Amino acid sequence: MGSTVTLQTIADRLGVSRMTVSNAFSRPDQLSEALRERVLAEAEALGYCGPDPAARTLSKGRSGTVGVLFTDRLSYAFTDTMATTFLAGAASALEPHELGLTVLSSPRGEGAGAVTRAVVDGLVVYSVDTDSPGLAAARQRGFPLAFADQEPEPGIGCVVADDRGGARSAAEHLISLGHRNVALVLEAVGTELHIVSRTARASHYVVRERLAGWLEGLAGIDPLIVNVPVNERHQGVAAGQLLLAARTRPTAVLALTDELALGVIDAARVLGLRVPDDLSVIGYDDAPSAGAAELPLTTVRQPQREKGRLAGELLAQALAGEHPVSPDPLPTELVVRSSTTRPPDSRKR
Repeated sequence: MGSTVTLQTIADRLGVSRMTVSNAFSRPDQLSEALRERVLAEAEALGYCGPDPAARTLSKGRSGTVGVLFTDRLSYAFTDTMATTFLAGAASALEPHELGLTVLSSPRGEGAGAVTRAVVDGLVVYSVDTDSPGLAAARQRGFPLAFADQEPEPGIGCVVADDRGGARSAAEHLISLGHRNVALVLEAVGTELHIVSRTARASHYVVRERLAGWLEGLAGIDPLIVNVPVNERHQGVAAGQLLLAARTRPTAVLALTDELALGVIDAARVLGLRVPDDLSVIGYDDAPSAGAAELPLTTVRQPQREKGRLAGELLAQALAGEHPVSPDPLPTELVVRSSTTRPPDSRKR
């Protein structure tokens, strides 16, 4: 087996400097077209594919890759449609800057995880708990940051949707239909399925905003509130079972996400209840599953891909040494479908 081919090997064969060979790969504008073609032809003949990426990262201090940090487990980023839509938007903004994308997670109760070892130039912090160890590690490492679905901070570009306004419109819709016995399903108030107080503080900014919007829209009604550990449909089922077993069964449920709302509907059907005749349900996000469900779901639509795109742009600006300007909150829209109607008592009159 021959010795390893290096930039110097090619330089010696051609009688040029090592820098000339390096420029042929990384700074082609520094060479004439003829010289660059000679270098690349010799490299190909020797089986040399280019400078080692790890070495190039060390020499330049840049990896050419950025991360997107989630609180949820890594698999969530590839199975939840809202997460994948966000990633698609972020990638569309980063591609023109020739930046790669890697996904990192820092699940609740599991420490900083991959953030402490990540070889990235910066991070989009997406929908992460305020007290996330991963976020703390990112700050400690001094990464350039962009926020999405996070509480805004001075000096960090941040994109959010009008979650409070969207949640308020959903609650007002139920009030306009005549509902007065309403329940809520949310996340990030502890790690267990349990009933919580309306004054409980969630560890996540978006949950706090949506809860505030619901309470504003309910105009003084004191709702029954259930917290779930994670945003998954089976957790919505569990929350629905708990709510529908209450002494005074709610006539309507507002859920933090469409997945949780669809789980509540599953629970109602198992109990023999009809949606919306016996129970109205509203989700949030307008994920593809909401409109495609057997019973199309009333929900709040937000521009998820645009959110990802703007977050990617904000990070690209931060990496370029610019001072990103956070956009205004993105608009949300109540989408009324088949899962809401007047409460049962009002239809009997």
